[in-house]
Amino acid sequence: MSRAMKKTGDRLLPPDGVLLGCVLALLSFSVLMVYSTSVSVAEVRYHDPLRIISHWLFYIPVGLCIMWGLSRIDVNWWRAVSLPVLGLGLALMVAVLIPGLGREINGAQRWFSMFGLTLQPVELLKPAVIVYMAYYMGSFPERLQQFSSGLAPMLVVLAISLGLLLLQPDFGSAVLLSAACFCMWFVGGVPIRHLALMIATFIPLGAMAVIFEPYRMQRMVTFLDPWQDQYGSGYQLIQSEIAFGSGGLFGAGIGQGVQKLFYLPEVFTDFISASIGEELGMVGMLLMLTVFAVLLSRGIWMAIIQEDMFARLIVLGCMMSIGVALLINLGAAMGMLPTKGMPLPFVSYGGSALIGECMLIGLVLSVQRHGSGNVRLQKRAAPREKPLAGGKDRARTATPAQQPEHDGLEHLF
Repeated sequence: MSRAMKKTGDRLLPPDGVLLGCVLALLSFSVLMVYSTSVSVAEVRYHDPLRIISHWLFYIPVGLCIMWGLSRIDVNWWRAVSLPVLGLGLALMVAVLIPGLGREINGAQRWFSMFGLTLQPVELLKPAVIVYMAYYMGSFPERLQQFSSGLAPMLVVLAISLGLLLLQPDFGSAVLLSAACFCMWFVGGVPIRHLALMIATFIPLGAMAVIFEPYRMQRMVTFLDPWQDQYGSGYQLIQSEIAFGSGGLFGAGIGQGVQKLFYLPEVFTDFISASIGEELGMVGMLLMLTVFAVLLSRGIWMAIIQEDMFARLIVLGCMMSIGVALLINLGAAMGMLPTKGMPLPFVSYGGSALIGECMLIGLVLSVQRHGSGNVRLQKRAAPREKPLAGGKDRARTATPAQQPEHDGLEHLF
């Protein structure tokens, strides 16, 4: 092994225990809930009650191995390959729309099917866009004050990504990606006036995307009054609300839920939170949300302590993607947002979604394990140097140019 490799290995920190512990706790909880909610469906659909949970037990170690592998890659390597990775992500998004290459399920063409597995290229696009945005703002901070050289190039990348998502169609992922990018732009130093202009442009475009697409408009009408079509478009939301309501404070108990018995569609995927509410009640939901709160707050703290803007934005973008997915899933299941097929991170059954979530956590751990931006923690942990003979201290005060600039994230906390 070369000296350089030894040096790299020496500075590779262990994975953050709090972050990793939250992920493992959620995945363990997921095994329990996916088994509870899928047994009856698998028995009727596949004549094998363990069919769905056995697939889930295959995906979990695969996702964890991907997360572990990505965490071992130096974060600066992502800076170097940001453009090729973005190009690959966009190319796969185009390929999935080609008949014969992409697979259509329930009217949406979002999947590749290979070796009996279905994979969604959007799960690669999310981290690819996050890495590109972090690279651009971290490498060219002087360009951000001008719209044409600052926000405009990043807007083009986002617009192309959103266009490909809407062609599938996948409106939920489009909203998630937009929210993550907006937060990164705010923290990265994009002027408020440019962000305000972007919001003023995107809101009408988003409204048009809903109004001129019949199924999205129907979801909006159903969201406002699901009982208007209680056996049609409003059926899923009504059954979800019944599940939450019947759970009460402590729930009916694991395996004792009724809504999973073919009353609530997608009960072990997008609407697993409703079954959690029914079987574990409000207490179970609060415990799960506590784990998510610890996970997200730990990730945000990791972003705060980074003094390298590239590393900071990667962590922030990844954690925002997970947080927004959580809000969309719970909001749709509880009737606070229009119904949208967004899995509950690390809990809902779904191989592609789990791999994408593990990739995001892998990127966060890549920043944390290599300590490339944890300058503040390193300074606290480093021993003080002894003064030279004659009483002269070797410590020097950093010049103004070396001091980190203030940004939006530090003002928020």
